[in-house]
Amino acid sequence: MVNMSAEFDTAPGSTALNAMTASETPPETLRLMLFSEELTRIACSGGGVKALAALLASKSERAILVEDAEWRHLVLSGAQGRTVPPSVRDLVSTGRGEPHGPVTIALPGGAHGLVLPIHAGDSLLGRLSMLGEALPTPEAVLYGRLVASAIAIELSLKQGSKSRRKSFWDRLLARAYEDPIEARDDATSRGIQLAPGYVGIAVEAEGLDENSATAKHADLRRICLETLRSGSPEVVVLERGSGFVFLYPAILDVDATNARTAATLIPRIAAKSLPGVKIVGGIGRFADTIDAARTVEEAREALFITRRLFGTGRIVAYEELGIYPLLMRSETSRDEWRILSNRVLVHLRAYDSKHQTELIRTLRLYFAVGQNVKTAAAELNVHRHTVFYRLRQIAEISGYNLDSPHDQLTLRAAMAVEALHV
Repeated sequence: MVNMSAEFDTAPGSTALNAMTASETPPETLRLMLFSEELTRIACSGGGVKALAALLASKSERAILVEDAEWRHLVLSGAQGRTVPPSVRDLVSTGRGEPHGPVTIALPGGAHGLVLPIHAGDSLLGRLSMLGEALPTPEAVLYGRLVASAIAIELSLKQGSKSRRKSFWDRLLARAYEDPIEARDDATSRGIQLAPGYVGIAVEAEGLDENSATAKHADLRRICLETLRSGSPEVVVLERGSGFVFLYPAILDVDATNARTAATLIPRIAAKSLPGVKIVGGIGRFADTIDAARTVEEAREALFITRRLFGTGRIVAYEELGIYPLLMRSETSRDEWRILSNRVLVHLRAYDSKHQTELIRTLRLYFAVGQNVKTAAAELNVHRHTVFYRLRQIAEISGYNLDSPHDQLTLRAAMAVEALHV
């Protein structure tokens, strides 16, 4: 029997095979083969997009910028002191090439770049930009195309995982889980670590120009996440119609307070980056994970009411809208009215009980006499300055502004419910 391995050793790394490959393969082809092997090694080791971009930056001696299909920054590698734009979106629109094909661009300072699409079939997943003093050589372009293909695989896998995660949140918000254990087990199987509870935040934008709507929508998403993540790194984002719903993880009451505080900053921050775009939103109350649908529904309800009552430019918490959520519903139970009354008056009652004051009685009389301070003072047998002082206390303790018709309506309704003992 002939020992074939003695004639030709084909084991990986064998001297015979490497020698034949080196002698019979053109140098350019050999370099591409070795580069492809390096890409395979990175992919198998789980290096990801960052490692792939670093390899291309090293081989091409250029800065490599990777952005997703919505021009969100993914990776920058090999900049090494070069001036690199945060995005090539605006440069591509004035560059040379096909919209979804390679595009050559001119950078500030006389530098140049080549922007390659990252495709998965007919889907555009992102763009890879090779930026340097001159356009890349044909061989470097081939390296770039190979890396773009490898990145496409990485992004496709991430999209598959993202789809599985999105499916979980859709099911949770549809109340498809019977108990918390079932929900948590399914989340774990999809690589999701659930918080004990969440606060829902709904945000929409108005006044988007049709030509730039997609870009500004992506910018709004980024602004919202950056603002909310300042207090929590694990914010869940779901697209809903023309806006977004964010689930802010919460364990303690302070987490829910942080969510409300951060959310109310979004319109002001967005106004600086997105002139002409008007933001409106709502914030739901804290809910256990299994009841996350409730906080989302409250957030969207608060958004609708806020738009109707106050227009745009505000994000308002459900709890601050007082009576209006109950007025919107076709059916409201006595329990719901009682809960509202207790929530509105609880702090005033507690203060009266602790300090032996008459804040609720003062408020009731103040409304009963048509908000006439002098008459109220006479009925209470106190100086009118005392009534003014008590009214300021009532506003501070309850959180409701007595000069606001909306807040007055809530306070009057709460006191009416209490008087009726419903």
